[in-house]
Amino acid sequence: MYTDLYLQFADEAEANSVLYTVHPATLDEDGVTVSEEYTTPNYQNIDVLGTIYESQVIVDPENPPTPIPLIGFHVNVRVMDGENVEALELYSVIPTQPRRVWA
Repeated sequence: MYTDLYLQFADEAEANSVLYTVHPATLDEDGVTVSEEYTTPNYQNIDVLGTIYESQVIVDPENPPTPIPLIGFHVNVRVMDGENVEALELYSVIPTQPRRVWA
């Protein structure tokens, strides 16, 4: 089973801090790098939308309206059994018109 969540973070840095784990570089006893820093996802299914813009009607193609960004940095996550859904609940929103959904 799974749970689909629509998430809204303050910015990309906040999203990354929740959705990913950064593993520091590993050094040997002489201080030589054995492995570089790397990042792993905390969830199997992460769909980053980023900044979403308000839908607008284009009346004059020669003079289109200025895009209006919605607040936040947006990500969809399909949380699988065994993954920590509680860590995401604070960021969960219910969009009236989802821009992208899981198939």
